[in-house]
Amino acid sequence: MMSPMDKPLLHEPHGAHTLDHDSSMNAALFVGRLKHRVDAHRAIMQGYARVAGRSALREQSFVVSKLADSTFAAAEALVGPTTDPDLEAKAKDEDDASLQTNGEAIVNLLNNCLGSGMLTMGFAMGNAGILPAFFLMLLSAFLNRYTLLLNLSVCNRSGCDPGTAAIGEKAFGVTGRAIMIVLYTVFAFLCCVSYVDASSDAVEGLLELLLGKDISSTQVLLGCWLLLLLPTTLIRSLKSVALLSFVAFIGGCVMLAAVSVYCVLELMTTGLPALSELAWSPPSSTAFWSSFPILLLIFSIQAGGGVVLATMKDTSEKNIRAVSGNSYILVLGMDFTIGIVSYVTFRGDIQGNVLLNFSPDSIIAVVARLALLVLVVLSYMIMMIPCKLSMIDLLYHKNESRMEASTSEFYGVTLTLNVLALCLALSVSDLSLVNGLNGAVCTNLVAFVLPIAFCLAIQRDVEGIPVFSCANIKYFLILAFGCFSLVLGTNQIVQRFLT
Repeated sequence: MMSPMDKPLLHEPHGAHTLDHDSSMNAALFVGRLKHRVDAHRAIMQGYARVAGRSALREQSFVVSKLADSTFAAAEALVGPTTDPDLEAKAKDEDDASLQTNGEAIVNLLNNCLGSGMLTMGFAMGNAGILPAFFLMLLSAFLNRYTLLLNLSVCNRSGCDPGTAAIGEKAFGVTGRAIMIVLYTVFAFLCCVSYVDASSDAVEGLLELLLGKDISSTQVLLGCWLLLLLPTTLIRSLKSVALLSFVAFIGGCVMLAAVSVYCVLELMTTGLPALSELAWSPPSSTAFWSSFPILLLIFSIQAGGGVVLATMKDTSEKNIRAVSGNSYILVLGMDFTIGIVSYVTFRGDIQGNVLLNFSPDSIIAVVARLALLVLVVLSYMIMMIPCKLSMIDLLYHKNESRMEASTSEFYGVTLTLNVLALCLALSVSDLSLVNGLNGAVCTNLVAFVLPIAFCLAIQRDVEGIPVFSCANIKYFLILAFGCFSLVLGTNQIVQRFLT
């Protein structure tokens, strides 16, 4: 039974119960913005349905379009027309402002690639041999870019957000989603462990210069973790991530320049080595397989690259290919440069972190260590974010990007991840070993196995293409490469751990 307060509303003429002007304008702007986004997604869906020629997709597209039209018609009845050109232009401008330009996307992709792994390039080149290392870098860049674009394409075709684990659930249900979350979390977590080791190496070199004596590596590592790394991860707001990511990228560029200058000056002093002194081929199969995972890791950006490419202003296939191609060319050039100058300078004495070969009292070495410190401290905080988000999602089924987790849940997960990173860093202080482990296990699974498995499953379930189709031969070749590399690389890393 209705209360007396309800009855007058039933007798008001149509349109009498309206919003005030300011509220109506804000609501209309919101609906207009939403309509702009839905129209864009609807166009993509309809276009794919036409290309695919699937009747089920065309029917689904038609139903979604009708549902969207009726929803916006009801919204316009409440807030007024949302087709006003000024409102639509404003909504589109605000949408575009949140998207990335090509330059911003390239910087973000480079920041995904350029990290502490650059410091291990000389070690990898010396163990793999200069020529094999170069060709492996080309192969790794090509395959990583191919599977990155493949995964983005599969997400778009199946209606999944590339920034979530939806594609895993779409392909293999809850199990696929859980596997994807765990692997991406472990990948980011091992990156964080490498940053703990790298920060300790940088601070140890600086303290040796200031104090004039060796400091306990364990004490330095504990101090770096407690004073520099842990506090940054306790910040819950994500508002400054874009700025901090750019600062970290600048730190990486400065470090690259400083390492290159130091090595060139060293070569000018000592002279270039004879060609016979350089390892043009692998010294041994053991040495080759110890460096192989590192050369895979440095180009693996599947965990964040898809999100970057999907949030550009121009998401046409041509532009996405151009941006990703330019990014990988830059990464290839930068990594090969730091790798070759580091190896040629120190040759057989090259360490897993090239900064450990630097003199502690060199001004350029100090600049390189400070730049590395900026890079790894900020990168540690940034890479810990997906770890926290994924684990909170997995354990509590809450979206921490919207701060849905309770205070105890957030800080409990954060402290646990930090302590685990510290324990692993204390156990494995060799930067090249940590990156090798990440490359051998996570990179092969995240970059080569999962994208292919998702693609085959989606093609079978959504597009009706059999898994064992001749058209899928190229996918099985990549899958075989990933499995082969996973087994041999992991075996070599385990042997290094044991020794």
